[in-house]
Amino acid sequence: MRKIKVLVVDDMVVVRKIVTDTLGLDPEIEVIATAANEEIALQKIPQLKPDILSLDIEMPEMDGIETLTEARKLYKELPIIMFNTLTERGGSKTLEALALGATDYVTKPANVDSISIAKQRIGGELIPKIKMFCAGKAGKESPVEAIPKPIEKTAAL
Repeated sequence: MRKIKVLVVDDMVVVRKIVTDTLGLDPEIEVIATAANEEIALQKIPQLKPDILSLDIEMPEMDGIETLTEARKLYKELPIIMFNTLTERGGSKTLEALALGATDYVTKPANVDSISIAKQRIGGELIPKIKMFCAGKAGKESPVEAIPKPIEKTAAL
């Protein structure tokens, strides 16, 4: 059975590590790559063809909302789970992301000092959502693979 391929995008290395380690414990999920920013993520999507994207909303360069908008233009069928802190600002950004086409959201653990608690929360929220949004996709092509390639211009004869 083909594993669910996940691309994890977060600017915090400790969060990327916790999410990757936690998802790696599930035999049905494979983190195929991580990205420290949205620009890298947008480059990796067509190369790696993930089944789902975990995307941090608040990042320093291009924020998650801008990345979500760009990803939705190119990959309409790719499930995108937003990852954000549970704050007033974070809550409004999450609602904006859902309105712009995010598939769902998961709250980022506020205190990553307790790695075991962070892993429990991520495992309890993110893994079931990944499986739900990728149900029935085992053995099928990634939503990114299903996108037709652009037609190249050829010289007129």
